[in-house]
Amino acid sequence: MYHKPLTGFQHAHTFGQDAKRPAESRTMMVGVLTAVTMVVEIVAGILFGSMALLADGLHMASHAVALGLNLYAYVYARRHATDSLFSFGTGKVS
Repeated sequence: MYHKPLTGFQHAHTFGQDAKRPAESRTMMVGVLTAVTMVVEIVAGILFGSMALLADGLHMASHAVALGLNLYAYVYARRHATDSLFSFGTGKVS
């Protein structure tokens, strides 16, 4: 039976997911821009009676939700990168 500590055989499984990356900041900027554009289009569509602006604003809402989910995956992967429950890190999340 082997009774020595296993620390010499262990290594980290973070794969760079524990650090904030430039893509996360860019995704946040694009998400904010999309959300602002969405609100402007919906408000303008209601004020001016434009079905095209209103429809495009509601369509932009689906993009804003998708970008929000993407941003959530970045944050979740970074927060749980060193969690032992993820035996191979959170690289598969993003």
